[in-house]
Amino acid sequence: MELIGTILIALAVFLLFNVLFALLYILSKSAGIGFYRWITHDGLLDILSFPIMGLTQWAASSLYERHNWFVARVLLILYTILIFILAIVSFIVFGYIEDIR
Repeated sequence: MELIGTILIALAVFLLFNVLFALLYILSKSAGIGFYRWITHDGLLDILSFPIMGLTQWAASSLYERHNWFVARVLLILYTILIFILAIVSFIVFGYIEDIR
């Protein structure tokens, strides 16, 4: 049970970082790209930072390439709400698992 709890809390924390990064992308596409390039200025850091910001980077870059800025931002808001809900559910399940012990 401790392994499942550890995985859930890590998932929730990674999702919360993605929510914050998505909010940066909603404010400005260039700020999101610039921050991601600043964080991952080396090839190895791309791999290490993928769980923290890679999911949002992939989603935001895909949305901005396929849609205009307004539709992309609306879809990013929906994406942010979805991953925030997933983070909350992960925290709730983590609390439930810890209460079982």
